[in-house]
Amino acid sequence: MPFLSIHTLSGNPDELLQRKQEYMDPVVRQIAPEYGAIKSITVRQADGLMTINLWESAEGAQAFTQRPEVQQAQARSGLPRPATFERYTEVYIEEYQQKP
Repeated sequence: MPFLSIHTLSGNPDELLQRKQEYMDPVVRQIAPEYGAIKSITVRQADGLMTINLWESAEGAQAFTQRPEVQQAQARSGLPRPATFERYTEVYIEEYQQKP
């Protein structure tokens, strides 16, 4: 069953986004697909960022976060711990645009 997580980071959205893109995104792009990552959406908010992640399973998402490379990227980024973190295990997906 798909797994959806939504977390927010508090702080200057431009600084947070820059750190995420510089430190986290390259590692996530490389490793997350192995663990069933489907899609990630990050949104600037007035007081920080919100990231929505869609995974094939909660187990895959959890295993991904345990990878040393992911933990090292998180530490190097200096990003704060999420201010909020929501998890949803009953997720239903409708795709409206299919890639050719």
